[in-house]
Amino acid sequence: MRIVQSFAQFDEGSPYLQHVNKSDYIYLSFYSFLLSYISISKIYGSITMFCNRKAYDSFLHYIPYNEIIIKENDNPFLMWAKYKIDVLKTINDDFIHVDSDVFLGEDLFKPFINGECDVLVQDVVTHSENKAKDFGFDNKEFLANTLILTKPYDGRCFSCGTLGINKTAQEYYFAGIDVLYDAMLNIGLEKIKMPTLLLEEQLLYYITIENEFRFNTIIPDELVQKYGVLDGGDMIGYLHFWMRVKYKRFVIDKIRRKIFFDYPNHYETILKYERDVLSQFKFFSYFKLPILYSS
Repeated sequence: MRIVQSFAQFDEGSPYLQHVNKSDYIYLSFYSFLLSYISISKIYGSITMFCNRKAYDSFLHYIPYNEIIIKENDNPFLMWAKYKIDVLKTINDDFIHVDSDVFLGEDLFKPFINGECDVLVQDVVTHSENKAKDFGFDNKEFLANTLILTKPYDGRCFSCGTLGINKTAQEYYFAGIDVLYDAMLNIGLEKIKMPTLLLEEQLLYYITIENEFRFNTIIPDELVQKYGVLDGGDMIGYLHFWMRVKYKRFVIDKIRRKIFFDYPNHYETILKYERDVLSQFKFFSYFKLPILYSS
């Protein structure tokens, strides 16, 4: 069983920061990537990072991953999340993929590691919150004919900030991806609503329901519905700073403080990174580095 992370740097920038300088988000990502690596490796040990050369050269080589594998990205920007799928196809083992803006404080992967489930996901997105649900209702015949989903669909979806799939479920998932992605290309990616969400997270839900795979959610439904993913996850030791959150000044300050006080042996990595990299970029004057005398 392998724990992996992945990241491909696109020339277009980040899908979450359309109005920010395209290079800035790359260098600000360093902080969440470093804390994610530290918090996960403290609990589970070895982590492999898959990335393209551009991402490695930009900032990932500063982070002491146990293994870094260079894998180039040939996906269009509209399918930015497919790089993660391409990585997972190469592993040939049970795996847990953790996004690099996820931080762990507890051993939350045990049910999957112990073989109690076939699929591990962050949480389940409800019918009302699922932005990709229309595809399942509008394309019932296609899904049934391709054997992706012949059973009734309830409009829900998985959220895969953390994603674990054993080898049995992988066979069905990857086969479904190949079929669905070819169909999406024939339709035209620009005509499909939320194409990356559909291919990665929605498809996994279809496959899991169709084949009756056992799945486990890291954040329980009741916490998500009452407190949301961010606060609900934090209550159990799982924090996902997704979308724009990880680029906010106060969040980066908190990450730096967390590393300074809880993982001081890694703080020199931050200082080296900032000496080498940040002064080269225009956001440096905005990003005034705090003096960390107290928490």
